[in-house]
Amino acid sequence: MPSGRKKRIMVACVTFETSKVVEPSLYYEVNKVHIIHYVKDPASESGKVYDSFCNRVKELLENESPLPIEIVDHNERVSDFSTMLRTVLSIIQEENSSEDGCEIYVNISAGSPEYAAASAIASMMVPGTIPFSVGSKEYTVPTERIPEVYYLDGKPVGLTKSTYDPRTLPSYVIEMPEEHLVRGLRILSQRNDAGDSVTSGKMVAALKEAGLWYRDTESRGKDIKSNQRQTEAVYYQRDFISKWVKFGWAEKDDRRSRYVLTDEGRNIIGTFYTDE
Repeated sequence: MPSGRKKRIMVACVTFETSKVVEPSLYYEVNKVHIIHYVKDPASESGKVYDSFCNRVKELLENESPLPIEIVDHNERVSDFSTMLRTVLSIIQEENSSEDGCEIYVNISAGSPEYAAASAIASMMVPGTIPFSVGSKEYTVPTERIPEVYYLDGKPVGLTKSTYDPRTLPSYVIEMPEEHLVRGLRILSQRNDAGDSVTSGKMVAALKEAGLWYRDTESRGKDIKSNQRQTEAVYYQRDFISKWVKFGWAEKDDRRSRYVLTDEGRNIIGTFYTDE
């Protein structure tokens, strides 16, 4: 009998980590893992080391997963940002095209810095993708052994002794959300949190006071305050509410008969235009 649960897919990069890849896959109970890694020459000493980590991850996934798990291997240059962006984006788009539907989790914690940056950007380019990170709870090197492992000639150096010249990353334009929508959403949040009215009339007045109302809806003449209120309610719905809902920032709370922020909406107002 089908459970109704969507297929869960994870994208991850393996260089020198195992737990940061395996444990999240077990936590999310994924059905399929795309492993991105790179070995130029499997017969070389460095190639054998990289392969050992990747093979260990596959072994743990197959042995510890509570569900049958499919593992797809991608041997791509993990130190090349453009390659990583193309690879992760193509995986997400291909899996998204599945008729069965799926949940796609992108692990940005393990792997190369180029993979981490590219995978985060790729996740934001495809709505519905779920990027995540995991922190290190314990380390394999005890504190008392850090000088032995990460010091050179008695001075702290770290894992890297020397570097190649810097390489700039290609630029991709990701537009910031429109300012009036974010600031207006923050007003909605503040009024909801304070228990104030969020009717269209009250919200339009608050938006006007904040300088966010750009429609010329002021009544001219002797009548028509009621017509003005009706017109402003239509524009408020069109210019603000419908866009907040479309972007996934707000949703209707039928029980309270008002619009409230989603988790994504709270992330938006906590990230953009926070100078107030």
